Amino acid sequence: MNAEAKKRYFQELTLNLRHEGFTVKPETEDGLLPVELNGRRLCLALDTGGVRYRREDVSGDVRSEALEQVLDIAKITGEYMSQMETAPQLTAASLEGDYRLLTDFNGVVLAGHPTQFGVQFITWERVQNRTALHQGNYYGPSDGAGSYTAAKQGFAVRSGLIPRSALFTQEQLAETYRCIRETLESACPITDERQKCLESAAEQIEHGVPDLAARAALSNQREMELTAMESPQDSGMQFS
Repeated sequence: MNAEAKKRYFQELTLNLRHEGFTVKPETEDGLLPVELNGRRLCLALDTGGVRYRREDVSGDVRSEALEQVLDIAKITGEYMSQMETAPQLTAASLEGDYRLLTDFNGVVLAGHPTQFGVQFITWERVQNRTALHQGNYYGPSDGAGSYTAAKQGFAVRSGLIPRSALFTQEQLAETYRCIRETLESACPITDERQKCLESAAEQIEHGVPDLAARAALSNQREMELTAMESPQDSGMQFS
């Protein structure tokens, strides 16, 4: 990776990490990007899409999970920034600006558009003998690395690579995750095979929904509020 490509990658990675609440410090003399959590060094990001860390900096469940999150973000960011560096310009009637053609299938394109707030992704349909674009679906850049994941899924469905019924929404996955966790944490006995299957599914959802914790917490809060509203104590009713 040349110096300019590295600079662009670190800029994009910084935006994506800050979106998830991490603190990113200026690049070190060794060419590494320091990442902090709660005011304490967590790891050093490399321009290869990986990280370097000390064992004592990631001890404990919270910091260990945070490291996994940084790794996921770095991997996703590295994937699409690598594509952005080599992708050709997307040309079409009335299209102005820097738009890179990431992929094209069945009359649908996925483009990347660099902005000061991060890369924005768009899917369009090719029309007028492939000379123009129609009905753009925009992803991010305000959603961080999740914008790219959502854009890829949107492209796969829109182009016909994957049927819409084969994909779950982020909300559906969050609710499924809650049900899995409730089953695993309950006192009801389950077979080892089922436990392994549920644990594997939960882990897969954790990697597939960037803001899973927030979605699950919000869902749980709504249920608690509903329970409180329906509680006899809150309705003023008394029983003897």
